Amino acid sequence: METPGFRRKLKPKTILVCEDDAMVAETLRMALSVDGHKVDTAGDGEQALGMFADAKYQLVITDFTIAKMDGLELAEKVKKLSPSTPVLLFTDCAELIRAQGGSVSNVDAVLGKPFSIREILATLERIFPE
Repeated sequence: METPGFRRKLKPKTILVCEDDAMVAETLRMALSVDGHKVDTAGDGEQALGMFADAKYQLVITDFTIAKMDGLELAEKVKKLSPSTPVLLFTDCAELIRAQGGSVSNVDAVLGKPFSIREILATLERIFPE
């Protein structure tokens, strides 16, 4: 079945979303699930790291500002466990990051807040060009 509008169907991925705002986490879970992705959510960095260590995720999406460890710390620990797993970071400091060259250690992509589902999907297409 063809996905309508701007959505290009990627092969389903197993994704871990780390976000302490339950509404944002659930919105991301639902939006990505529409395309067949299996999405688990964690409310803080420690929970996300524990879940990541116990399961095989193909992508981690994390907010920069999360409880118990920030998104950059989580990205660093994820990359130590699985260097090939992409990490997408979203933050309200994205413009500052872009002004400094746009690269963040241990992070494969940075999205600014607020972000749209269209931006998330476009980023997934860049990370997983298939």
